[in-house]
Amino acid sequence: MKSKSSVEHNDVNFLTFDVEEWYAVNYKSVNLSLYNDSGTHLEKNMDKLLEICAENKIKSTCFIVGDIARNKPNIIKKIHSEGHEVASHSYNHKMINTMTPDQFRLDLHKSCDILEQIIGEQIIGYRAPSWSVNQEILPWFYNILNEREIKYSSSVFPGKTFLYGIKNFPQEIHQPLIDGVKQPVWEIPQVLFSVIGKKYGFSGGFYLRALPLFFVKKLIVKKNRKGKNIFVYLHPREIDPKSPKLKLPLIEKLIHYYGVKGCEFKLRSILKNFQPTFIRMGDYINQLNQSEK
Repeated sequence: MKSKSSVEHNDVNFLTFDVEEWYAVNYKSVNLSLYNDSGTHLEKNMDKLLEICAENKIKSTCFIVGDIARNKPNIIKKIHSEGHEVASHSYNHKMINTMTPDQFRLDLHKSCDILEQIIGEQIIGYRAPSWSVNQEILPWFYNILNEREIKYSSSVFPGKTFLYGIKNFPQEIHQPLIDGVKQPVWEIPQVLFSVIGKKYGFSGGFYLRALPLFFVKKLIVKKNRKGKNIFVYLHPREIDPKSPKLKLPLIEKLIHYYGVKGCEFKLRSILKNFQPTFIRMGDYINQLNQSEK
């Protein structure tokens, strides 16, 4: 009989990192022109994350901002050389729901071009900055990804918050139906939990930092048993209490920095518990596409 915290070896989960500078935010209260000198914080924090992955024999999927690739290509080279997947996280971390289709197309191509130039391989994965895919842009979002031969997106928060999300969006990995047509691009959405009808995340960012570790682990087991695939997601700054700080209003400051001191410990504990289940997103999507043939 399995314990409540046991791991099924056929469970599949993903470890993902959004590789961006410490000041890469989309809060309206932040003037990003005031922040342009990153120092060496990103390099140090990515080195730490890659070290943690190596200790646990886990390969992650890294969604990388194109501007980082342009300014610090050695980070991307190291990520790739250690066997982690390189995917796109836009070119300059601008929210997609503020773009026209042509602007998004240009941003996507610019990002993928520079990443592909560095690693010598096709980019097949994409994650929107700040979960900025909403209902209004769905009709053209997946079409443009498909034009670039992107095979999967991990961009949708399948619930509505004051910052982002799409209400009633499926939580399973699927090929979305847009105007009755199944898209060739797969979506790997967040998996959420509900409290009194309200949906919340738990496996990354503020949610992972704020929730008790035992509760996060129980939710991963529970969702896996229901056939859901969880992705853990973090930003390099979230394991660095000494990272420079943005000047933010109280609520945004809480969302951005609460629980940073304990985040590395939580990450290490989750990876230790669920180590056999983590694979790269692109590998899983390639398996799905092969099984569809």
